[in-house]
Amino acid sequence: MKRLGLAVIFAAVIEVALQIIGAAVVIGADDALQPLITTSELTVGQNRFAFGLAKQGKLIEHADVLVRLFDVEGTEAHLTAETNAPFRPMANPATGKKVHRHADGSDHVHDDGNEVRGVYVADLTFVRPGRWGVELMARQPDGSSETARLTVIVRETATTPAIGSAAPPSRNLIASDVKDLRRIDTSERPDPRLHQTRIADAIAMGKPQLIVFATPQFCTSRMCGPVVDIVRTLLPTYVKRVVFTHQEIWQDFATKKVFSTIEEWRLESEPWIFIVDGQGIICARFEGLVTARELETALQNVLLLAAAQH
Repeated sequence: MKRLGLAVIFAAVIEVALQIIGAAVVIGADDALQPLITTSELTVGQNRFAFGLAKQGKLIEHADVLVRLFDVEGTEAHLTAETNAPFRPMANPATGKKVHRHADGSDHVHDDGNEVRGVYVADLTFVRPGRWGVELMARQPDGSSETARLTVIVRETATTPAIGSAAPPSRNLIASDVKDLRRIDTSERPDPRLHQTRIADAIAMGKPQLIVFATPQFCTSRMCGPVVDIVRTLLPTYVKRVVFTHQEIWQDFATKKVFSTIEEWRLESEPWIFIVDGQGIICARFEGLVTARELETALQNVLLLAAAQH
């Protein structure tokens, strides 16, 4: 009876929920716990599942979150796994007021009161493609507990370049190709250090890479976060050993024309970050909001592997 009840709940979510980039669906009133999913592409196997939590318009931080995974088939929902999703704070979150523009042209103001300061992350493993149920049980610091349920769509294989595959040898525009760096970077203060090397050239040179695909001005959700700013914090430590590249999404935002590099990498959402080794093989990838600690761990793994090979 318990399994049937959960299956019916998940089925109801499917019927009336909001589709998020073809991958995750959520439902709930403004006064209910709202999951803000930043991972749109889930595939068979192990996945990084990142999300935020909100209630009554406010982001919830530092809650104890248990993620329960259900295999939903027909009228039955089978619990297959339980795992904690720790809150991972951003390092040195930006302060002050920032204005981003959404895809519909509306402005979205980020200030100290509603700025994203972290993300919840769990590792989820799916054994088959199709619909799965996810239950988020959150206990806040004040002792109150709430539950949110959602349905996610799992694909057999990834649309974007997968870990272990060859990075597309893109010939992205760099600083020397343009008179104004703002043509290829919508950051408030474009950083030329992120626009020095073409992806194809870095592969040819045998250099490890961190490639961030993001559009700082035109965020697509509340959880877009300061991804490029986070990448920039790693430059002082790693720029001599790793090629850092920022690829803007929109070549022309008004007409929704993307840069050719976005098409070559088959990206259907943003932001994305890929870590590529000196052989041009993708070693790690992160969709949505990511912390500097996660990126640094991936970079260190690539550099240690390169040192071992030499």
